[in-house]
Amino acid sequence: MQNKLLDGKSLSEKIIKEIRSTVLNMNEKPGLAAILVGDDPSSHLYVRLKKKACNFCDVLFSQYLFNNTHSDKDVIDAIEFLNKDPQVHGILVQLPLPAKFNTDKIIAAIDPKKDVDGFHPANLKRLESCDLQVVSPLVLGIVELIKETKETIENKKIVILCNHKIFGAPFHCFYGTNNNITIITPASTAQAGGPDEDYKTAAAEADVLIVSVGRPNFIKARSIKQDAIVIDVGINKVDDELVGDVDFRDALNKVKFITPVPGGVGPMTIAMLLRNLLALAKAQV
Repeated sequence: MQNKLLDGKSLSEKIIKEIRSTVLNMNEKPGLAAILVGDDPSSHLYVRLKKKACNFCDVLFSQYLFNNTHSDKDVIDAIEFLNKDPQVHGILVQLPLPAKFNTDKIIAAIDPKKDVDGFHPANLKRLESCDLQVVSPLVLGIVELIKETKETIENKKIVILCNHKIFGAPFHCFYGTNNNITIITPASTAQAGGPDEDYKTAAAEADVLIVSVGRPNFIKARSIKQDAIVIDVGINKVDDELVGDVDFRDALNKVKFITPVPGGVGPMTIAMLLRNLLALAKAQV
């Protein structure tokens, strides 16, 4: 079983140690600022994990907390202050924001040169022409995990099941030249009466299957091609257990490689976040 597992925890630890080594030899330490709004337990956990990684790597970390008594302007004022702070090289807004806040407006306030998550409209626009200056750490983490398979990703059918096309679009830049990429979203299947069967039909044809739909154990072995590479982005709580969007136990004997949940994609996003921060810091020198 171990040979099938794409161990994101171990890989992320290796990458973070390399980042620590780089930072310790830098004259000016990179700085990361996190905007945390509301009291969502998962958001607070994710920021704590990012802070822990920053502390380990000797990265300067600052955190700005807001609650529902604050406004969009309060958050944007803080971002504009951070945009001008020379010790802050990267800014992240932990998503999702509470419903009263305008996410698009707040993300757009970040200086694109400090947009460590790659969500600013200018950085998303650059991706349309595959200008990879800043790419989502989640996407970069998935790419690194696929590299770990040591498989040649050419002439493959890559299927991405997701809720928003914006998630799947960057994969064209990494794999679009020599592969067939299909992105399936609820919007793309609405006229067919819903995504479920379209999801499963497309999944069954995938040599590389990436699943991010937020539905616990949704994809079963019968919807997976023999010896596929499966990247499970989902993280769902079921009876106090964390499970992915893919039924891990059911799929294990059919796949060639698969990410576990937890311990697969999640840890990689933090490693790639720090890698993005290093790149932004070097570009701002």
